[in-house]
Order: sequence, then structure tokens, then C-alpha cells
Amino acid sequence: MKSLKFVVLLLAAGAFFFAGASESVAGQSEYYSRRGNGLLRMKHSPVLGINVPIAVWIDGQMAGAFAKGHVYERSLSPGRHYVYASRPGRIFDSYYGALDVQPGQTYSFVVKCTVNRVILQPVGRID
Repeated sequence: MKSLKFVVLLLAAGAFFFAGASESVAGQSEYYSRRGNGLLRMKHSPVLGINVPIAVWIDGQMAGAFAKGHVYERSLSPGRHYVYASRPGRIFDSYYGALDVQPGQTYSFVVKCTVNRVILQPVGRID
């Protein structure tokens, strides 16, 4: 019975993840347009598995997802933004934090995962 609940929860989380991803690609909000003054960049840690996608939510809206070999980039308006990063089906160990965006600044992070946590480690630059 517990395994059935786990499978249902996993399928629901996966459906939620993919439904949100298709919406964010189809209708990008002006709030996150290229006209913003700050830049958020993230990439996978070199030791993070190739089949570990990371979903990114900003201010409660699905803002995209990325996998190893890709750099996530999003322009943000100045001010405080709340960033949420998670692995699909692993909501309990997700990263949640505030980012105070300043005009003209780039905020770069490397995403690392431990057994029970997603970590955004600030770095100087992402290539």
C-alpha cells in the first residue's frame, strides 16, 4: 500500500513538473524578459549525474529546467526574488532561498546535490 502511494505521488510530481515546463516555454512572462537588469546563471556540478535535471522556480512561477551540459540563464528585474531549485520527485530536499538582484550584476551558481539536499554554491563565473 505504501509503495502504491509513493508511485502515485511520484507520477503526480512528474506530471506537475512537465506541465509547468511546457507552460513556461510557451508563454514567457514579461517579468522575466531580457529587459531585466540582473542575470541569474546556473550549471550542474561536474560530478553531478547526467540524468539529474534541475527544475527552477522564481517567485512561485516555473522558470525552466536544465540538465548537465547546459547553462541555465534568466534575466531578472532588480529587487528581491525567491529561487527554488529541485530534482523531479525529490521535493523534500530542494533548495529555497532569496536573491537580492542589483542592476547590472550577474549571479552565478553551481548546482550540487548530496543524498538529501540540493545546494546552490555561488561562484565567480560560469563558462
